[in-house]
Amino acid sequence: MRFLPLLLAPVFLSATPFRPADLPAGSAWFFHVDHDAVRSAPLGASLMAQPIDDASCPLPPKAKAFLAETGFDYRRDLHALTVFGSGAERQASILLRHSADDLKVGEFLRQQGAKTTTVEGAPCLAYDCGPDGNECTLFIAFPRPGVIAIGMSAKDLGLALRSLESERAESALPALVALEGVPNPSVLAAVDMVACAEANPRLPAMARQFRAFGLAAGEVGDKVVCRSRTDMVQAPMAENVVKMVEGFAAMAASRDPNAASWLEGLAVKAAGAQVTTDYQVSAQRVLEEIARAKARMAEWRAQRAAGK
Repeated sequence: MRFLPLLLAPVFLSATPFRPADLPAGSAWFFHVDHDAVRSAPLGASLMAQPIDDASCPLPPKAKAFLAETGFDYRRDLHALTVFGSGAERQASILLRHSADDLKVGEFLRQQGAKTTTVEGAPCLAYDCGPDGNECTLFIAFPRPGVIAIGMSAKDLGLALRSLESERAESALPALVALEGVPNPSVLAAVDMVACAEANPRLPAMARQFRAFGLAAGEVGDKVVCRSRTDMVQAPMAENVVKMVEGFAAMAASRDPNAASWLEGLAVKAAGAQVTTDYQVSAQRVLEEIARAKARMAEWRAQRAAGK
């Protein structure tokens, strides 16, 4: 998918508050990013102030062309990203809210070979993005100014378009999100693992030990806070999960002092069949680590260019 990574690139940095009605009935998972919340927080503002095409990690040529020809700058123009699905393989719907020029985005896709078609009577673009002959067609529509709807199939696009017309919350997934302690979350996610297992029989047996998962993350004061809640099928499995996480954390800390300092803010607890995870880290620490990572990347690229 040549351009989908570009749309998803700011996810982990990063809209309007989440709209539960965006999730149709039957959704088994969702992921939401509130980019406006990111921009309003100190760490997010610092990240958004950095160059969009950093020398330590330059954009691919086609991504540069997309930015140049559409003017789409996610630091300024992206407002929200919501992705949801039924749990089946190769199935997902995306709603992207923005303030860029829809006409320029559509024209760029046409120049890249997207074909005009219709889905449920609505005009849209069919964009072949499958690498090396691997069939993959994204269906993309612009149902209203500032909204791009994307589906991995015509059916998925139809789900996204219908969700925009609804004002009623039909999915139970938002109730799974662990909002406690994260008053203004920038990232939300939830998974109904039972529904995913029904939709995808190929899920590994380990995944079937989980019943549901919910997560919320954001900046609180001078810290980045992430809280998750996981419901297991059986209570003994919850204790096993805690032991596994604690064992991994102890092993990582014993081998790397830097890892030990990153794991100081991690707390995992089990109560019955439920596991709760809380993680906090200084926002300044995150900025410093990003700066070090960029320096290492720039050094690696310089050595590679010199043939070392």
